[in-house]
Amino acid sequence: MNINLNGKIHEINSGSSLTALIDDLGLTGRKAIAIAFNGEVLSRERYEEIILNEGDSLEIVRAIGGGG
Repeated sequence: MNINLNGKIHEINSGSSLTALIDDLGLTGRKAIAIAFNGEVLSRERYEEIILNEGDSLEIVRAIGGGG
């Protein structure tokens, strides 16, 4: 099935959870990410309860440090 991930179509398995997607994207354990699910910013505690459906929209933002 297809979801919208950061403005692009992304194919995932039917019944996938948000935590499975985070793992597939290599973001497991990263502290500096924020996720909006269908327009709602989620707390980390909610990641496990979200099961993705066809057409869902996700925005995943990672904070990147730098400077000099």
